[in-house]
Amino acid sequence: MTSISSGPARGVAVALARVDGRHLLKSPLFLAGLGVAMLGTAVFVLGALTDDATTWSNDAWTIGAGFILAAVFAMLAVNRTSLRDHREHTDEQHGSLPTNQTQRLAGMFGAVLWPATVSTLLLGVVVVFASTQVDVPAITIVNVLHNAALFLMLGAVGLALAAWVPSSFAAPVVAFALYFIHPGETPAAWHVIWPFATLGTVGLAMWHILYLLGLALLLLATAATRWERGRGQAIVFLGSAATVATSLTVLINGACSQAGPCLL
Repeated sequence: MTSISSGPARGVAVALARVDGRHLLKSPLFLAGLGVAMLGTAVFVLGALTDDATTWSNDAWTIGAGFILAAVFAMLAVNRTSLRDHREHTDEQHGSLPTNQTQRLAGMFGAVLWPATVSTLLLGVVVVFASTQVDVPAITIVNVLHNAALFLMLGAVGLALAAWVPSSFAAPVVAFALYFIHPGETPAAWHVIWPFATLGTVGLAMWHILYLLGLALLLLATAATRWERGRGQAIVFLGSAATVATSLTVLINGACSQAGPCLL
């Protein structure tokens, strides 16, 4: 086991993030998710190279679906890693270390940055290559950033589940519900709540990224109350709740205005 020295809370969280981040990158679940993303990419690339009728708007959905599944698999990997002590019955052993559960939670969320960064860089490379074959709209750059926010939000889901429902079965059930329960084909303003929603303008897409990040912090603050309730958690909770409420208000009012078609 890699040792984590005692020290300031921020330093401990960073050290934990480094250790667990490398662990996540080697996780079979995360690697399987990347494999699915590459499969979806290969389908698009094959079409772009062999069929002149291939377009980004009509055919790049295989890339989007692949990277969404990669984020879902990453959530499962985060949840499984968070439940390692519970699964191996080492809770009391690690409880004697000079770290508390809140520091471990912060460190584990920092670890999510590792797979999120790798996936986002990979998606960026895919988009750059695709732009040499087909016309790629400018909003796709924002959608690449959306992929990073999605990884962080789903990582927070995995951590919250590990905190409040420490069972290996909870995360797969939530993953199934998130991915396979779709809000419907007919656009409606409330569909912006769905984390996988894609918005038709750069402004709304940025607000959706803010919504996902606020939701991630809200889930983390809620998970932290499992072990500790203090001023810090309250500030994060209220700030993230305000961010989620504000972004949702903007998204719901802007996604499907009466002046034109829904921008979903």
